[in-house]
Amino acid sequence: MNEPELYSEAVPFKLARPIVGVFVVLSLMFLGMFIYQMEGGSLGGKPAPDWYYLVMFVVFVAFTLLMFNFDKLKILVTFSSITVGYGRFKRVMSWEDISDCYADESSVFSYGGYGIRTGRVNGKSRLVYNVLGGERVVLALKKGRFNEFVFSTNDPDAVMNVIKQRIRE
Repeated sequence: MNEPELYSEAVPFKLARPIVGVFVVLSLMFLGMFIYQMEGGSLGGKPAPDWYYLVMFVVFVAFTLLMFNFDKLKILVTFSSITVGYGRFKRVMSWEDISDCYADESSVFSYGGYGIRTGRVNGKSRLVYNVLGGERVVLALKKGRFNEFVFSTNDPDAVMNVIKQRIRE
């Protein structure tokens, strides 16, 4: 059963496609090296073993698939919960677990970049779903491992209005 949405947004990570492109090129390069050596060729005076190129190919294919997962941050606010996630990596918080929300005043560099991060700000532990260049909203949590949950959004005022209205109810 699908619940009606109070708010929905997808925040793209603009550098995801170029990074995926680099990983695809590297994957194909290692696959080509593996095939070349398997057919009797030799890469350099002291070539790496054949299995090395196959392992590197698999590693870069895995990174490519992982980057596809992180190409956009999705935010969904419903009557029962807030869901924020990168593809398969989602965080669902029920309204009973949220005590407040406010705009994040921390520097984007305080979280160490893009993706899913953890950190401490003003003595509170935070779980952060961050997109570079986006403004962020902080949810104060009543229970759990983290005191606060932070996520990027293109429209923090709209998100906070919906959340604050729902918290008051």
